[in-house]
Amino acid sequence: MILKDPIVNKRFKGISINSGRSVGLACIYSPERYRSVAKYSLSTDKAVEEELRRFEEVVEICSHELNRIARNVAKNIGKAEAEIFLTQKHILNDPQILNAIRENVTKERKNVQWAVHEVFGSYEEKFAGFDEQYFRERSTDIGEIKRRVLNRLGDKKSGFICIGHKECTNGKNKIIVAEELTAGMLVNMNMEKVLGIVTERGGITSHAAIIARSLGIPAVSGISGLLDYVQCNDKILINGDDSEIYLNPDEDIENSLIRVEQVETGALCILNTPKGMQVFANASTLGDVQHAKKVKADGIGLLRTEMLFIKHNRIISEDEQYHFYHEIVNLMAGKPVTFRLLDAGGDKQLPFMKLKQEDNPFLGWRGSRFLLGNPDILSTQLKALARVGQHTKIKIMFPMVVDSFQMKQLLDITKEILSSCNSSVENIEFGAMFETPSSFLQASEILKLIDFASIGSNDLIQYLFAIDRGNELVNNEYDPEHPVIWDLLRNIALEAKKQNKPLSICGEMAGRENIPSKLISAGITILSVTPRLIPKVRNELAKHSGIITLD
Repeated sequence: MILKDPIVNKRFKGISINSGRSVGLACIYSPERYRSVAKYSLSTDKAVEEELRRFEEVVEICSHELNRIARNVAKNIGKAEAEIFLTQKHILNDPQILNAIRENVTKERKNVQWAVHEVFGSYEEKFAGFDEQYFRERSTDIGEIKRRVLNRLGDKKSGFICIGHKECTNGKNKIIVAEELTAGMLVNMNMEKVLGIVTERGGITSHAAIIARSLGIPAVSGISGLLDYVQCNDKILINGDDSEIYLNPDEDIENSLIRVEQVETGALCILNTPKGMQVFANASTLGDVQHAKKVKADGIGLLRTEMLFIKHNRIISEDEQYHFYHEIVNLMAGKPVTFRLLDAGGDKQLPFMKLKQEDNPFLGWRGSRFLLGNPDILSTQLKALARVGQHTKIKIMFPMVVDSFQMKQLLDITKEILSSCNSSVENIEFGAMFETPSSFLQASEILKLIDFASIGSNDLIQYLFAIDRGNELVNNEYDPEHPVIWDLLRNIALEAKKQNKPLSICGEMAGRENIPSKLISAGITILSVTPRLIPKVRNELAKHSGIITLD
């Protein structure tokens, strides 16, 4: 590899896969693997037989590998994440794909690497061409299976380009840089020690992105051509909060973006939340909940139930939902848990439902509109949660409520559903997500109907300023410090206090540096953030309260 002079202070804008900030040295993951594949014709029947034998052996080996990975992921991360690799195994063993490869070898006399590359490549290209984002990102899984098989056929292993060098740490305490974020890439590393991930491509709903979020790793994707600039051991600063990275940042940039050292252990990490404040955890998986418990979160402020559906790629039954929700409540051992009802639409598509394609899904059939339009899904989820509520107190939150009329509709339907199955609501509190300007304008009326409220700042900022966070042309204007936002936050905090209704904020801005203390000053005393940020947020609140001094 030809070393170039290091580039200093170069900023790249991408798409945030997971929030958080981190700085470290780059470790580049096999960017040159299989950009070209050997292609030749088989001249004899014996050669054809030998290629087919090799292919069958490799398919069996890869199937066993995927089973082993799935078992390890189920044990160390979660069962839902393990389904990713079982799904890949089923794709690998799809009869249509296998027969197409065999025909390429037997009838067209192509060597097996050529056949594998061509058949899987055609499926990969086909999925990448779909309009729906979910299907486009499934092409990543097909590409990963293709590379796994080609690796085995070529007796090669994917890995870091610096493997064999004494400074190589296999990603430990490094920022991983790669063309694409793949699930297989993540599970082959000690992800507990990875500082961050940056990739040229790979979207926010990819399986690997879900795993990265489950593990709380700062990650940014969508930086085309990044590998033309980065060398191993270049310093990289990831700012997942603002979807950006800096290559070889100077001290001033580093200090301005990462002012407080990230702490995971030690006395400051186990501080109780200062009196009069609460720091809850946002969670998508059991792993998130376990992490929240480890850092002694005051509760779960947002359990994203839609991730259960997305990961399994199907409608989840009442019993399955009940067992999942019940396990979460048990893990939190009496601390409050807020279950947000299935929040579909926008960037959280449910392709298995074959919904009508929308020109602008962020302004379409999503949030509570989706629930009202799918009473069977709403009914099943409410019944599962009501069963949990027979044993312990829980909170149920409706996503993206737009006005008081819609809120009343939701509560009336909920009351009807739970009455039909003789479920008591004695242990259940009902709340709403405030994410649209219209809901803030009707805050007084909506708050009268519910027991608690939560602010979803991500979508609020998007709708308030007509900014698509994933659009690199405008996402630099995504500004949580804008005074208009703070006017809205102060107003709703005053109204909630007036009505004696608990109010929390669970968007990404709650975990940004210096924002928690501003939220407290604005009257919002319940913050819900990713578990990884809880120690840092508590430290800031303690400093704000004068309990400790970090300077």
